[in-house]
Amino acid sequence: MPAASQTLHRRAGVWGRFWLAALGIALSLQVAGLLLPFLRIAVFIKGGEDYSLLRSVSLLWQGGMHLLALLIVGFSVIFPFVKIGVLAWAWLRLPAGPRRTHVLEWMGRLGKWSMLDPLGVLVLVLLATDQWAVTATTYLGVYAFLTAVATTMWLSITASALDAREIREKSSAPRERIALAKRSGRLGVAAIAVLAIALALFVGALGLPFMQIHQFLLRDNAYGVGSVPLAMAQGGNWPLAFLSAVGLVAMPAITLLAEAWAWIVPATAHAHRRRWRWIGWIREWCMLDVMALALGLFLMEGQDVIRVDVKHGLWLLVATAAMLWLSGWLGQRAAAEGLRRIDGASE
Repeated sequence: MPAASQTLHRRAGVWGRFWLAALGIALSLQVAGLLLPFLRIAVFIKGGEDYSLLRSVSLLWQGGMHLLALLIVGFSVIFPFVKIGVLAWAWLRLPAGPRRTHVLEWMGRLGKWSMLDPLGVLVLVLLATDQWAVTATTYLGVYAFLTAVATTMWLSITASALDAREIREKSSAPRERIALAKRSGRLGVAAIAVLAIALALFVGALGLPFMQIHQFLLRDNAYGVGSVPLAMAQGGNWPLAFLSAVGLVAMPAITLLAEAWAWIVPATAHAHRRRWRWIGWIREWCMLDVMALALGLFLMEGQDVIRVDVKHGLWLLVATAAMLWLSGWLGQRAAAEGLRRIDGASE
């Protein structure tokens, strides 16, 4: 069979079976995460209550919060199974070509939004940390769900990386090492300016609190993005500490710095394309936008449990997430324009 018509499963050889096995494990964990309890919330005098993902959706719907229920159903119930099915189809059936590349790109971009409900759990656990009148205890369901989503995200990136090997650079591609910022014109200047703003906002969001507890009998703790992993670690919740450290701090920082490096450091056209593919894969793990939506959902329906005051850091977090997205969107287009100019100059 010609290489151009091979599926990813055939191209991966024996490793393709391990990829499918991992996808099957992710499917099993996804089902477990859907059915098992996620969280137990205990409030002084009122007692405790267990919540699973499906029960949370049911309570939201019964409470008249239909939009919120639909968001969680779409992002955290339906889409994870859709993604697993689409990944299996792309892996086993789709031959090399733009269609497969676009399918894998979209699965990568949308995959992190399955983390909406776990990040909502993180918000509740965060606010209940170091309190005596309210406690939030995570159960096996949330860890099964997190593992399933993280596994499918990793498998999606693996499939995209293997698919990228099918893309052949032009034989006339220049060997000259060129700084991309010099070839991207006004679009490149705009992308670099947006990147600088995003980086400044991110640094501010790390330290500025986004909310503060405001409730009788509870300590008035305030939290910024940078303090979330530390608070989770101090509370002994290492999986959520790892999730917040990676998704809220490390990956956004790496993405912003990698984009700056990609603009400034000279490279060949082939190396520039490889850099931006890697930046796109790293960006898939940036969770600031998902966290912003989770905080918004909590402010709309979670203050019956713990009342909070919104701080300026929340708007800074929203602005950072928006500018991070804009820097990626604009940067990809500016980089493509610069690469077209480099290719054109070599012809």
